[in-house]
Amino acid sequence: MTVNQFAIAARADVKWLRNSAALLRRRIRASPADSKWWGLVRLLTENLGLPLHAAAGAATNALAQRTDTGSATPVSDPSGSASLLIDLSRYESIFLGNLSRALVQETPRRRGRPARVPGGAGAIDSAQRYGVDLGLVRAALERTPAERLAMLEANAAFVRGMRKRRT
Repeated sequence: MTVNQFAIAARADVKWLRNSAALLRRRIRASPADSKWWGLVRLLTENLGLPLHAAAGAATNALAQRTDTGSATPVSDPSGSASLLIDLSRYESIFLGNLSRALVQETPRRRGRPARVPGGAGAIDSAQRYGVDLGLVRAALERTPAERLAMLEANAAFVRGMRKRRT
């Protein structure tokens, strides 16, 4: 992942990521798992107003306690009267959408000419692997050029006749 892809997946600004990493004394590793963590930290700090260190601890706890219900309570007071509940299923769904967008739209173009499409027998093999039914193509290639031309003219006459009937 590039830095821009990482920032898009985490829904954070590159400058915010670098400054937050410096404050937390944490290295940014450009991986999907790390961008998920940074995205949750950004969500907790920007939208809920948690301090950066508290958001980092809550994100670590939330992602570590993945449950069957899809939610986690990373922070609560001892009496249980106040807690932070994170819907991990919803967050992961949003994160995967961001990650997909980052990887598809922000992929840097490769230098040089694009790879050449194989021709000849390689094209037939790749079409067959892709799932194209080559039965009609092979049947047409077994005919002589005159037979193929006669077939084409018959088809064209059929189409002209159908157009006349329609009007």
